[in-house]
Amino acid sequence: WYQRRVRKQWYQRRVRGVLNYYTNYYYKSNLSSMILVALLCTLVIAAQANSLDTRVEQLRDISSRTPVIKLDDDKYKSFIRTMPRNYSVIVMFTALAPNRNCKICKEVHNEYTTLARSWRYSSSFDTNLFFTMVDYDGGAAIFQRLKLTSAPVVLHFPANGKRKKEDKFDLERRGIGAEALAKWIQERTDVAVEVIRPPNYTNGILIGVFLFAVSGTLLLKGNSLSFLYKWKYWAITSMLIMFAMTSGQMWLHIRGAPFAHVDRNSGRTSFIHGSSNMMFIAESYIVALVNGVICFGFIMMADAPRDPANPSSKYMSYGGLGLVVVFFSILLAVFRMKHRGYPYSLLF
Repeated sequence: WYQRRVRKQWYQRRVRGVLNYYTNYYYKSNLSSMILVALLCTLVIAAQANSLDTRVEQLRDISSRTPVIKLDDDKYKSFIRTMPRNYSVIVMFTALAPNRNCKICKEVHNEYTTLARSWRYSSSFDTNLFFTMVDYDGGAAIFQRLKLTSAPVVLHFPANGKRKKEDKFDLERRGIGAEALAKWIQERTDVAVEVIRPPNYTNGILIGVFLFAVSGTLLLKGNSLSFLYKWKYWAITSMLIMFAMTSGQMWLHIRGAPFAHVDRNSGRTSFIHGSSNMMFIAESYIVALVNGVICFGFIMMADAPRDPANPSSKYMSYGGLGLVVVFFSILLAVFRMKHRGYPYSLLF
């Protein structure tokens, strides 16, 4: 009995010893693993922070030399696709090469550069926003990666999260002015950019020329100003102003629309935009000319001689009616081109 008891105690001590050995070994191994994982995480975070600081410093250095940073494939991957990122990036995708013949690209580029320069040299400049550009001839792979088939396109890459539908600037609806871009950027980033333009002396020169012309007219014809009381001069002036306003000249002046559009593939020039939210300068000239001819047709019918025996009376009436019918048909055709669902027409 005594021997069995001693043997049982000996087995129990051996089992406890083995269990304590493996328990201590597992604890030490697990502790070492935890320390190793924590050390690796610390090194990764430090490396990422160092990489982020390096990228921000590089962007600051480049933007100090040029407000709009030109991106190639390597810079695009480094500054935009590499995460984490604590700054927002505005990217303009364009095609400025002369062989591309993209006039609107140049106009958008000028407004975009004005905005970027205003931000870079403002007192509120910070590294939370950078302006960049990708040209098709130097970044075709980026265009393909983002599935962009036209230019210009302005996109916002937020500091956190994925891009949304609103992160694409709507050129047709908002226009191409720097002020419109600044308003959109403030909506997407909460960063207010005050647009500062170089002084424009054109308006002052035009006002000076107008005042000089008026002063010269009064000086030369100071004794004979009866022409100012002739209603035809004022009627013609009023009609010209109405034609300019109804043709969209003020809208074009505000939005800065291009003169026309040249298709890169076919080379065909379009003078009328196919959307109701946009128009070209050439289109406004066409509309003003059509409205003017229609008005002239009504004047011909109204001022035709009342003498039935006079053949010119009949010719003027028929001629005025023909002008009204033909050019009003043209006006309806232009309207249908911009509003696809418009059902009415006259001659064509």
